[in-house]
Amino acid sequence: MNLVKWPDEILLKRASNVSDISDAIEDINDSVQVMRDNNGLGLAAPQVGISKRFFILDEARLSEIDEREPSGEILVMINPVILDGFGEIVSQEGCLSVPGEIFNVPRASFITVRFQDIDGRDRKEDFSGLTAIVIQHEHDHLDGIVLVERESLERRRDIREKLSA
Repeated sequence: MNLVKWPDEILLKRASNVSDISDAIEDINDSVQVMRDNNGLGLAAPQVGISKRFFILDEARLSEIDEREPSGEILVMINPVILDGFGEIVSQEGCLSVPGEIFNVPRASFITVRFQDIDGRDRKEDFSGLTAIVIQHEHDHLDGIVLVERESLERRRDIREKLSA
């Protein structure tokens, strides 16, 4: 399993719901390794060529940064829905699929998310800080939104040239 780079077509389309979690377990485990190999805080399925609605977060690292109790080492969100968000911050974000670039992105400071976990349990949780930002970033990937697509045509051309060099 390899990391997919922009402008790969799979990154630009809405991912499908996961209907059977057991079918996604191997892909989820492989995604964890790719995320760790690339020093990511999160990784969405489309970033490894899988058009399914799940993403993973490095819960251990994020909870240290946000100074909160981690729910485990890796948090898996399957078929996530951001129910609410409030507060606004501008976040400086990188993306594993657009290496070497930083983007300024407006994000909600606090969010509420409904999702299924790796055990198939329905969960609804509130998140803030960097964890909320990473969730919004990965959720965008599930909807076919890549940060670079929000940039000017000129910047997209420059980034495309860098990535193809």
